[in-house]
Amino acid sequence: MSKIRNYLAAAAVSAASLCGASAGHAADLIGLSVATLANPFFQGMTKGVQSGIAAHPDLKLINTSANGDANTQTNQVTDLINQHVAALILNPINANSIVPVVKEANKKGIPVFTLDRGAACGGCQVNFLETDNKALGKEGADFIADQLKQRYGSVKGNVVDLEGLLGTTAGDDRERGFATEFEALQKDNPGLKLVARQAADFDADKAFNITTQLLAAHNDIDAVFNGNDDNAVGVVRAIRQANRFKPIGDPKHIVVIGIDGTEQALSSIRRGQMDATLSQNPVTMAQQSVNYVEAYLHGDKSKIPAHQFWPHLLITKATIDSAAAKSYGLWGDEISH
Repeated sequence: MSKIRNYLAAAAVSAASLCGASAGHAADLIGLSVATLANPFFQGMTKGVQSGIAAHPDLKLINTSANGDANTQTNQVTDLINQHVAALILNPINANSIVPVVKEANKKGIPVFTLDRGAACGGCQVNFLETDNKALGKEGADFIADQLKQRYGSVKGNVVDLEGLLGTTAGDDRERGFATEFEALQKDNPGLKLVARQAADFDADKAFNITTQLLAAHNDIDAVFNGNDDNAVGVVRAIRQANRFKPIGDPKHIVVIGIDGTEQALSSIRRGQMDATLSQNPVTMAQQSVNYVEAYLHGDKSKIPAHQFWPHLLITKATIDSAAAKSYGLWGDEISH
């Protein structure tokens, strides 16, 4: 856990150590564009940006949400540029569609910081701060393999892959990490089968509908990997509605793992319905992004990495109340209160 503590310590670096803003400096406008506020993860991210801004009196936030529409995001970011913001923090809906407005900001001398999801242009972002999404996908595949080995004595079984929102760096990288590791596992374990791979787009209702169809077509599904917790919540609901739920440890239990650490996922894990989530912490990650904005505008730019992975943590029923989980931060619980 030392690596996680080191990262969290970095997030707590005071404004004074990051900047040398002079007294009386007029507040700089910072434009934020998140993909959507319908997803609790981005609610946590927004809370982190807001608390980060509050810690820096020389910054003022203009907050926007694109409601899941890339064109809306483009228009909103264009408007922020026209308001002459001092910096942009962007959570792109699509890595490619955001590029023109990022380049426009670059032309106007407005630094761009991307958060959780990046823009598909080299050198156009001062800092891209994300979780290691390829590692999340890989660890999801390994978790499923471990659970199946405990069940059968060897790594075998039928697995479903419910992809996230492809076209985002997070969705693409998680799928790449999972698929690469799963294929490697299959080479050594021929009894490990992928019975379906479909994109549920980080959407609980879509995941519910897809899983309902898959459960009707397959009576021997052992595990489901999910691109995020919204997918996983939809899967759990479909399993229960189809009367296919069996408790963890039962040989007919369908292993379900998600990604993010949302309140719904944590509740499902506590009830023994969902096996695990690979939790990120959008609150502390967003606070660090604001610290980098502050450092860029008023401090030492040389301390800002071009790209950084924020730590993540596997959460199961056995670890959800552990000291390690509390130290890392169960953000899903925090924003639900």
